[in-house]
Amino acid sequence: MIIRKITIVPLTAPYTWPHTPPGHWVNGVRNCVWLRIDTDAGVTGWGEAYCGCYATEVTMAALQRMTRALVGKAFTEPSPLLAQMRFDILYWAMRGLGAQCTSAVEAALWDIWAQAQGKPLWQMLGDGKPHSVLVYASGGLGTVPPEEIYEEAKDYAGQGFRAFKIRAGDPDLNPPGNISRDIERVAAAREALGPDRMLLVDLAVPQRPVQWAFEHSAAYAEAIRPYKARFLEEPALTYDVAMYRRIQALGLTPTAGGECFCTPEEFEPFFAAQALGVAQPDAAVVGGPASCVQVMRRAQAFGVDIALHAWCAGVGLAQNLHAACSLPNILVMEYPVTKHRLASEPLREIWKLKDGYLQAPSQPGLGVVVAPELLQSCAFQKDVERNF
Repeated sequence: MIIRKITIVPLTAPYTWPHTPPGHWVNGVRNCVWLRIDTDAGVTGWGEAYCGCYATEVTMAALQRMTRALVGKAFTEPSPLLAQMRFDILYWAMRGLGAQCTSAVEAALWDIWAQAQGKPLWQMLGDGKPHSVLVYASGGLGTVPPEEIYEEAKDYAGQGFRAFKIRAGDPDLNPPGNISRDIERVAAAREALGPDRMLLVDLAVPQRPVQWAFEHSAAYAEAIRPYKARFLEEPALTYDVAMYRRIQALGLTPTAGGECFCTPEEFEPFFAAQALGVAQPDAAVVGGPASCVQVMRRAQAFGVDIALHAWCAGVGLAQNLHAACSLPNILVMEYPVTKHRLASEPLREIWKLKDGYLQAPSQPGLGVVVAPELLQSCAFQKDVERNF
């Protein structure tokens, strides 16, 4: 096949969190950036880079720069083209946003290749067998009081979810040294979920205005232990291997991290230091679905559990779904509870939830549905990027 055309597709659509009142600051609109690759064989591939939500026009420019040499190229499988592209952009895209943007390219090329083979992408990425994956309802804003957390957890349990995550450590509710409010919230979530459903807690320390001391994060790991949280997410700054290692070594609540890592190599120091209990790669961040599976295999080799991070729009969610379904024994995958057309509509053919588990799709490639009407009705709006 020959690559004939590459199109960068920025989009904007309304975005709301359930269980929040109208006008809440988390609601509004949200962007995404998708990449479309067309071939002379009539096969089209799609990909997404998560950074398009936060830096839309920068993401567009990076994708335009890194993909222009692909037009006119022939390929039978993605690896040689991806290797050459990554070499060509190495100086400016070794890490960070540039590296993250390669997730869209890798996904689109693998989408084309899997479609050409008539196989779903997960079958090309892993052991060739379909694996369902537990998903967790990712909600529980950090400012929500315990009684509302209880009702929210009850709601998602009633919808069939077997796992639920809440945010904690909000600076407005928990100045350093005061975690009692969050423990009430964790306790409320556990009571609503019952003893058998999975409870997860996200501190999001890298998004806090003040760096946390080890003692403060350790106190959280100790305090939530009676409530059997399966992991404590981002209890330290993104690349602070030493602090992750210290918290993990306590043997209290397993540490989880890595959602911001833009290459598989960024996980290696954490694996080597035994600093993670749970690895959180994202197939729209870490370089694409094949790169995500590379991280997953390495995590399993080190005895580290895997909880895929997923908070992008629908194409990127599909990338994570296929990665998650490609290998056995994945702990859990994130499910954004927010209402966002650009997240839900592309997945309508492949997002099959049964007894709390997502099923491996049967459609060739990613299997996303990108309708012209969706693109027309979600025209890109400038200067509405989100901070987080």
